[in-house]
Amino acid sequence: MNDFKPLLDSLPATAKMAQIIKRAERLNQLDQLLQQQLPAPVKGMVTLANLRGETAIVLCKTQMEASKVRMYSRSILQILQNEFKVSVKKIKVKVENSSQK
Repeated sequence: MNDFKPLLDSLPATAKMAQIIKRAERLNQLDQLLQQQLPAPVKGMVTLANLRGETAIVLCKTQMEASKVRMYSRSILQILQNEFKVSVKKIKVKVENSSQK
């Protein structure tokens, strides 16, 4: 007998994975564009990690960088809204390894 499953049986999982990959690629593209527009004092300190509802979630490597990014959060928010037409109203700043400390 044949151990192969019909292609249609795996489509729902494949479609969901394709949707996740497409979202990750979109976030990566937005992050790359954001990097070019960031204010000079925070360039390279922040990475766009997610867009959840009306919140943009950004990551920083250290608490010190996160504090600096928070000071520029209004500017970053305006860049996302005006330059990239992302409908967010607030920014949540997280430190990458904060749960490991």
